[in-house]
Amino acid sequence: MKKIYGILFFLGMIILCGCEVKVIEKQGEKRELPFVILGKEVIPEELKKLIEEKKEEEIKLTYVDEEGRYIIIGYGKQNTGGYSIYIKELYATENAIYVDASLIPPKEYKKEEQVSSYPVMVIQISEMSLPVVFR
Repeated sequence: MKKIYGILFFLGMIILCGCEVKVIEKQGEKRELPFVILGKEVIPEELKKLIEEKKEEEIKLTYVDEEGRYIIIGYGKQNTGGYSIYIKELYATENAIYVDASLIPPKEYKKEEQVSSYPVMVIQISEMSLPVVFR
């Protein structure tokens, strides 16, 4: 019986060694973070391809290239067009960048005009070193 517990303990330690826990301490003082919302025509081609591959599902990711750092927020497939994405908060602390966004449905639509849409917003920021936390 001791051998079984020893083996289970050993396997548990191996599994846990492969994990990384990143704890972000309390937020601290918030500071405004300048950003630009990009139109489709100025999104880098590699990023466009990545968004196209992932557009069916919810997207919350960051992307970095030689032009800067991008925050991508997408809400997957919607049954109609006319959706908007609203940035409630985007700020930095000494530990992280925090992004809080929400999907705003269209005010009205006709069922016979339903066409699927994939609402996505791409934000460019200058801050490169802090992790991004999506809320």
